[in-house]
Amino acid sequence: MQPFQNTDVSTQEWRWVGLWGGLLVTLTLLPYAWAILVSDNTWHFMGILADPLDGASYFAKIQQGIEGNWLFETRYTPEQHDTAGLFTFYLLLGHIARLLGFSTIVIYHLVRIATSLFMFMSLYWLGAHIWRRTRPRQLFFILSSVASGLGWLAVILFGPEFGTGSPDLSTPEAIPLYAAYTNPHFPLSIAGIALVAGILLEAFRPGFTDAPDVENGGIMLIMISVIVAIIQPPAMVSIGGALVLFIIVTAYNNYLQQGVPLRQVRWIDILPWHEIRWGAMVWLPAFPVALYYLLVFNTNSVMAEFNRQNDTMSPNIILTLAGYSPLLIIAAPGIIRAVRHVERDGDQFMLLWLIVNGIVLYTPYDLQRRFFIGLIIPITFFAVRSLEDHWLNTISKRWHQMALIMAFILMLPSHAIALGIPLIGAVADREAGADVGIVLEKDYVETYDWLDKVGREDEVVLASEYVSLWVPARTSLRVVYGHPAETVPAEERQGQVEDFFSGRNCQTLVFSDELPFQVDYVIWGPAERELAEEIRADKPDRNYEDCIDQLAQQLDSEQIKTFDSVTLFTVRELR
Repeated sequence: MQPFQNTDVSTQEWRWVGLWGGLLVTLTLLPYAWAILVSDNTWHFMGILADPLDGASYFAKIQQGIEGNWLFETRYTPEQHDTAGLFTFYLLLGHIARLLGFSTIVIYHLVRIATSLFMFMSLYWLGAHIWRRTRPRQLFFILSSVASGLGWLAVILFGPEFGTGSPDLSTPEAIPLYAAYTNPHFPLSIAGIALVAGILLEAFRPGFTDAPDVENGGIMLIMISVIVAIIQPPAMVSIGGALVLFIIVTAYNNYLQQGVPLRQVRWIDILPWHEIRWGAMVWLPAFPVALYYLLVFNTNSVMAEFNRQNDTMSPNIILTLAGYSPLLIIAAPGIIRAVRHVERDGDQFMLLWLIVNGIVLYTPYDLQRRFFIGLIIPITFFAVRSLEDHWLNTISKRWHQMALIMAFILMLPSHAIALGIPLIGAVADREAGADVGIVLEKDYVETYDWLDKVGREDEVVLASEYVSLWVPARTSLRVVYGHPAETVPAEERQGQVEDFFSGRNCQTLVFSDELPFQVDYVIWGPAERELAEEIRADKPDRNYEDCIDQLAQQLDSEQIKTFDSVTLFTVRELR
């Protein structure tokens, strides 16, 4: 038996997968098409709907690749610092974009489409490795691809401030369709996990004893593990931890079969060497990558602080359960059965994966939320097992179709919220969209274009947060503050930006040399005026200076350039 080849997926099945996968990817494209079409002479859609904060930072990394860089530096930090081998995937996209003559937005979305299709195909491929019949394969594909949760109900019951923390509304990597809507690396990581799981499940079937090699997927397992470890390191933790537990459980079962006292056991006889060999194909390739990341975050001070600030904690456990319901409800009989009657053929490994994933989600660690990636796979596995072995036998046959339709109807509102709410900021309420970086006034975009042509690499721009967010994504320049994680130190730089534009402190950023960087450009437009007004209105009893007026008085007309509502001050000559 050859795990990597023996899927027996017919051409008709792949056509079915291609049709539905293509429709789902098209669904993720429609909001972007709408946002682009409604751009007018005032507002410009920046190219990201879901999570524009991180999306812009991915554009910035692609931009670095376009410039020929293979090592990453965060240009949301104003001072130059040591680079590191992080975010290699997006740097690679930049190199590809440069060779093909593509812009950052084009390469980003082309690869998002490709990786999303690959993810949907990989999910079906995994289902084909678990089930030999077509119906459970298709059920697994449908449930894993389009399932969502009851986060919308949590919003109604507990209010938006609490309810929107549900993973089906706020964590794209938790839900494959949401991941396909958001960026390229989440779908690619989910695809990689699905392929790893499929190969391992075949290798662990009773009766399979072959060592890993090229033909049975062993070498492919190494390659996938390296790729996923580079792209999304947390994705390997849950499945890797499940492998460890699986080997421990198998060793314990081997011990029980020997029926001798523990002191008489020869450990070499009970260790499951077959499982260890296959597990090594996952652990060993990922280990050097994990070790490198550990060294970077312990020796590179800027990257260490970036990692510390990148705080993505898991939501309340009630919201996590809501985010995977009704899928969890469907899966409950299968999970209960697996606990009571553990079978080596799939159930055992998937149960351990589910347990490990649940534990790491709430282990004290700053990146808890990243461990949601891949959790949908064991949940969907047990949902299909429950449907096949319990629900379809318990519910009257005439109600089968209606019950499934009702389950999907319950999931639809969360998809509508997750995919639709960002679109409002792009097509209806542009002011709200500008507040989160989905759109910006076109005058800012013209300013970026001018800076990209005239600015020198690593020069520093001072602007409000969401204007600064897109500067490194569209130029080779840095900003004082533009990202709560990638600006180091974030709180200090944010405070300095607010102090300048509000008039609390005009000296530190522009007129002094006490900082480890120097500002070269100051952008003054609608967003900066709004920021100044908000701060002054919040504390009206304080004395405020007019920093922009002071700046204008010290510059020649050649150093001041106007793009309608936006004014750009070139201040490098002041020092």
